[in-house]
Amino acid sequence: MTEQELTAPARASLFRRVLRNMACRIALASLILSALGYYYSYTRYQTEALANLGKYIEARSQIESNLFLQAETNTKLLRNEFVRRYALIQNSDPGPEFHRLFKQDRDGMWRIRPELDDFEYKATVAILPRVKLTDEFMRQALLAYELCGQFGIANRNRYYDTFVDLNVSDGSVMFLPDLNYARNGSVADFAVDLETELGATPQRNPERKTFWTGIYFDKQAMEWMVSVVTPIDYLGRYIGGSGQDVLLDQLIQRTNSVSIPGTYNFIVTRGGQLIAHADRMTQIHQAHGEYDLRSVNDPLLRDLYYAAIKATPSQPFVESPDGKSWLGVSAISGADWMFVVVYPKRLLQEKAAVAASMVLLLGLVALLVELGLLAWVLKMDVARPLSRLKSAIQTLAHGQSSDQLDTQRDDELGELARNFDVMAQKVANHRQHLEELVAERTAELAQTNASLSSANQQLTHLNDEKNELLAIAAHDLKNPVASIGGMAGLVAGKLHEWPAERVKSRLLGIQQLAGRLQQIVSNLLDIHALESGQFRAHLETVEIDLLMAELLQSWDARLQDKFQQAGWLPCGLTVQADREGLWQVLDNLLSNASKYSPPHSTITLTALVRGSVVEIRVTDQGPGIALHEMDKLFLKFSRLSAVPTGGEHATGLGLSIVKRLVESMQGSVHCHSQLGHGATFFVTLPVAGAG
Repeated sequence: MTEQELTAPARASLFRRVLRNMACRIALASLILSALGYYYSYTRYQTEALANLGKYIEARSQIESNLFLQAETNTKLLRNEFVRRYALIQNSDPGPEFHRLFKQDRDGMWRIRPELDDFEYKATVAILPRVKLTDEFMRQALLAYELCGQFGIANRNRYYDTFVDLNVSDGSVMFLPDLNYARNGSVADFAVDLETELGATPQRNPERKTFWTGIYFDKQAMEWMVSVVTPIDYLGRYIGGSGQDVLLDQLIQRTNSVSIPGTYNFIVTRGGQLIAHADRMTQIHQAHGEYDLRSVNDPLLRDLYYAAIKATPSQPFVESPDGKSWLGVSAISGADWMFVVVYPKRLLQEKAAVAASMVLLLGLVALLVELGLLAWVLKMDVARPLSRLKSAIQTLAHGQSSDQLDTQRDDELGELARNFDVMAQKVANHRQHLEELVAERTAELAQTNASLSSANQQLTHLNDEKNELLAIAAHDLKNPVASIGGMAGLVAGKLHEWPAERVKSRLLGIQQLAGRLQQIVSNLLDIHALESGQFRAHLETVEIDLLMAELLQSWDARLQDKFQQAGWLPCGLTVQADREGLWQVLDNLLSNASKYSPPHSTITLTALVRGSVVEIRVTDQGPGIALHEMDKLFLKFSRLSAVPTGGEHATGLGLSIVKRLVESMQGSVHCHSQLGHGATFFVTLPVAGAG
């Protein structure tokens, strides 16, 4: 290229063209960024808002549920203690103590004698004149009086009262230090059969479950409240109900006044009864607590209620029917109420609009600044130096690197690009070859490292399992074998000296130790068969009721040894499963529940249909499982902090076998537990014929 060609002027003005193009592109980019900024801001604010709302409703649910759940627990504890003590006093003579404490007043009611009536620290008693004072009834009244006083004082700081109703309304025992409940009521008052009394009868409550009444206004207390009652039965015979009244003023006040800025809350039962709403408290009071959104003329709240009941624990957020708000819904456990937060979407839209406006404004300012800088740079740093750089381009073409260039440009930069292209081609070829070699070696190293890491993890896992197996062999197998040997030698040496009953006792001990060895070996063989793929599930239609009847029959003696009961309500359901495998799953879960439950406790087994699957539940009254131990519950060889209540033995394999057997039958198993409140294992299997 000659010197004249290098110094010839460009046929188009680089300065004006670049400046014009940059102005148009930056302006367009600003508009696009503003639109994207609005969308991104709205999406991000919505995600953050729903996340915060989820934490908020979860926290509120826990706060509000605690009072109700504890009340349920209190009434159950009172019921259990009543039944326990009642069994101990069956042969006592209650007459002298009953007449020492109680006296029949002029209206015929039996109440605490006035000189002994200390209602601020003890329970009050009201017995109707019609009641026949049998020894059995007098024992019940004395025991209810004693327990209400003890439990009432313990729970007074959180609950309004503690009561026991005997035989519907025959006898009313209550600890209420604010007023003398028994003396303030007449015969007619106590003769009325209330919902708290009728709900505990077998006719109204055949399942004998703890229940909650609806919200009501107590005229004596001048407070809004709700009651929880647990039926009391002894040996299958109805006695009455234990209960507590829960004041709702603080709950209603928190609901109406404590909320996220810009939002509002309300509480409604799943049946549609409005409990708390800042703008509807007058209507709720006028309706005496029976403000039912399904029937009242309140379209807005009715629509919100029907939308809220569609929420689930996994999907706690639903849109309002008009699409203007998000509803965050959480359950208030115990009372089966819903805590609902209404979050208007306009809050998100306003924040997003502000953010987008700021992006647009800053974009326009940046456009002006950039155009000014670009004009100055093009003039001072591009156009003038180009003529001086042309002479140096050819020397740089012998080994200097460059970026990809547009060689079709019809200006000074186009001339530079064509010269740089010659150099760049040579360097690019060399660089590409080096990069290919580096990439190839890197891939080989990565593959080798991955293989080594995988092999190391497998070796570590196998070594851990080997150590666990050796530990079982050293401890769980060694001790029973040594005991069998020692006991057998002792029997052999004393065979002609000991009586037959003592020899039989030692032989039964040997048999029990042999059974433990057989169980350990069986578990090891089962887990090996499941892990090695030797077990193949033979799926067939299995009748749950028949299987459960056989299982409970086989467990009858073992449960009696620990004074335990296993309750099963026939369901008429069938599942697609391996019969022997399902037997072993339920046997292991029942064994686990019995092992960790205290004597005189009840193990509940139920089954229900959930869509195309059947959910079998095994619930115990054991110590429960700590939250930090839930992750290793179904792991092999895992041993938790809970200790068997009858000195039983645990290998740490039972639940691992359960999980693998259930999964081999195309099902799933999980556990729900709260420390100190027992555990429930859920086994989910396909309904027979569902697929």
